[in-house]
Amino acid sequence: MNKNSDIHPGMLFAVTRGTYFGANLVCIDSSESKINFLNVNDMTNMSISREDALTGLETNVLELLESIPDDIMDICIKQYEKNINN
Repeated sequence: MNKNSDIHPGMLFAVTRGTYFGANLVCIDSSESKINFLNVNDMTNMSISREDALTGLETNVLELLESIPDDIMDICIKQYEKNINN
């Protein structure tokens, strides 16, 4: 994968195989080492190492569906933060 390919907040991914097959993950934020997602299937937070997430993108385990609209992203962020604070 080239250096320009990355995962950014607001991107919605389908998990196409593995433990989380069928999950839909919205990227909430990221750091050098991890990417934080909201699993919209059950509204739970997930944190995946950047390396594993990028490998998943390369191998099509994570399939980009779309970049979600800002108003939907705002709702996802609020849910993510609510999960952290509970």
